Amino acid sequence: MQKPRPTLPEGTRIYAIGDIHGRHDLLEIMGKAIEADLKKRPVSEPVTVFLGDYIDRGPDSQQVIDFLVDQHHRTPKQICLKGNHEATLLEFLKDAETLYHWEDLGGTETLLSYGLSMHDLMGSAGAQSVQTIFRENLSKLHETFFKTLPLYHTCGDYLFVHAGIRPEIPLEEQSEEELIWIRGPFLNYKEEFGVFVVHGHTPTEYIDRHPNRLGVDTEAYASGRLTCAVLEGEDMKYISATTDDWDLIDFIPLHE
Repeated sequence: MQKPRPTLPEGTRIYAIGDIHGRHDLLEIMGKAIEADLKKRPVSEPVTVFLGDYIDRGPDSQQVIDFLVDQHHRTPKQICLKGNHEATLLEFLKDAETLYHWEDLGGTETLLSYGLSMHDLMGSAGAQSVQTIFRENLSKLHETFFKTLPLYHTCGDYLFVHAGIRPEIPLEEQSEEELIWIRGPFLNYKEEFGVFVVHGHTPTEYIDRHPNRLGVDTEAYASGRLTCAVLEGEDMKYISATTDDWDLIDFIPLHE
């Protein structure tokens, strides 16, 4: 017997957007794609869920956060989740010595987008000086945004989370580290999780659909393609946005 498909409450449509990583250009196109889809196919309860990793690697992290903060005043309702890159930024605000770890993850591009110069980053004053300048340049609005990001969102049969979950552990017992960093134990698990998990964090060339999860990170900063799962009732579609255009695409059915 075929397993029932995950479903959302009637009238709810969720747009779940993968890792953006400083690609404000693609985020703007995705925003227009969602607006166009809602105009063509109105729904009573549209929700946009961003799956984390808004910053680092790409060139326009500050502009991405400006966009997300401003979206709080628009429709559809917006939920922004915490990714490991946002957690790393917050660690740097507390401990300057984590700068070099952050830079390894693409933090240099974020610091440059917030007005620091290569002279600031390469200067002899070191990590403490970089932290001081970054704190001065980081608006209170953006700092509050980073500090108040939730770790996950649930709706209907779905769980939305940045990286994934530890199998066979209740959601309320999952650690923050696993929710934003986990890979192997989650990705390799073939059984049901009790919820259908929509996640980012692990990049794939195209949207990555499995019977128990859906990966939406298509490495936008490098591939030039930002991906969004479009979920309504039992229906799953996705939007693929590039710098040239966007498309709303139906999934090929899984043989489960």
